[in-house]
Amino acid sequence: MRTVGIIAEYNPFHTGHAHHLELAKKRTGADFTLVVMSPDFVQRGEPAVFNKYTRTKMALLGGADVVLELPLRYAAGSAEYFAEGAVSLLDGLGVIDTLCFGGESDDLECFLQTARTLLEEPPQYAQTLQELLKKGATFPKARSEALCTYLSKNYHLFLASPNNILGIEYCRALLRRRSVITPVPVKREGNCYHSSELDGLYCSATALRRQIADEKKHIDMRGSSNSNALANMLHYIPESCHFLFIRACKAACFPEAFLPYLDLKLLAQDTFAHILDITPDLSDRILNRRTECIGKSWEEILSLLKTKQITQARIRRALLHLILDIRQDTVERPADQPMISYAKLLGFRTTAAPLLHEIKQNSSFPLISKNANAGKLLSETSLQMWNQDITASHFYRSVISRTYHTEFQTEYEMSPVVL
Repeated sequence: MRTVGIIAEYNPFHTGHAHHLELAKKRTGADFTLVVMSPDFVQRGEPAVFNKYTRTKMALLGGADVVLELPLRYAAGSAEYFAEGAVSLLDGLGVIDTLCFGGESDDLECFLQTARTLLEEPPQYAQTLQELLKKGATFPKARSEALCTYLSKNYHLFLASPNNILGIEYCRALLRRRSVITPVPVKREGNCYHSSELDGLYCSATALRRQIADEKKHIDMRGSSNSNALANMLHYIPESCHFLFIRACKAACFPEAFLPYLDLKLLAQDTFAHILDITPDLSDRILNRRTECIGKSWEEILSLLKTKQITQARIRRALLHLILDIRQDTVERPADQPMISYAKLLGFRTTAAPLLHEIKQNSSFPLISKNANAGKLLSETSLQMWNQDITASHFYRSVISRTYHTEFQTEYEMSPVVL
């Protein structure tokens, strides 16, 4: 039995994702596809547009066999931290043969060569990196320039893609762990990662989120939906998921819904340096400009806080960690403790029963299908991570409930999606 692993956010799930799931099985000869998916908050430092159970069901309808949840601290972390957590989860299951990821290139050697450079940090690369940082370049830009100098000037285009960067980090995590999982890149088809246009063979998740947001504004202002806009979006959603997508759009989630909670955090504290991803310099900047942030939109706040040295992506994650009160000391772990100590089951197809059985037999940590069992299965340290995940999911659903006047359900009332 062969199983291919996929790391995803599906924010939201669309036809490009379904195509990737199909290709992953074909390219690897896998019998099953297991997806590690972000929870209700994602790596870009924002709430997911649809809740994790809706995205899980769409993924299962679109071709996945099993969906597991990536713990929040990794899901909302930097590309390196995100990849480390997700790869650790896949590796610890003991059943994954290959990791298939999308990118703007399918040249595996490019991914591996870059990953080895980052892992080994040759002196020439390290020196160039430090020189660029001293000149004031942001870390992502300095690292990209140093890699291009060390490897080849032709790497500029390769390193310009967020999907390629994640692919490099997956490979680096696999190499660091000496994992037996084989990486398999698949070249992305359709529009680029940042494209905001609903056109082409496959659109980007960014374009869909923007269209959903525009449609929400249209409904709020005029009280009715735009049938043409909905039809345009449905063109990029697998037909089996249309009913779920239409329903989910009625309760879509965006960062603006969380701004009142951010205001409270900004006004109630005199330092933010204890929050994950907030350096002393960023803490001072937030403190100095916090009153200017009140009453501003999410994008306006990001622009207010951005500097040449701090990217908007970093600021988004920092503010999300502030809203969720994710502190640096709560994510630190002893060197002898694993990054992942449980796998939470979000959903599965009944035909994947053999895979779930294999996971239970081979995994180095428990597979949790009933939330109420976590207290019996996890150590005190693991429960801290678990409770952090539960609290964040409750918070997400409470905001949805208050925004759309829907019934609130706790995580303990939810069960894995079964198809």
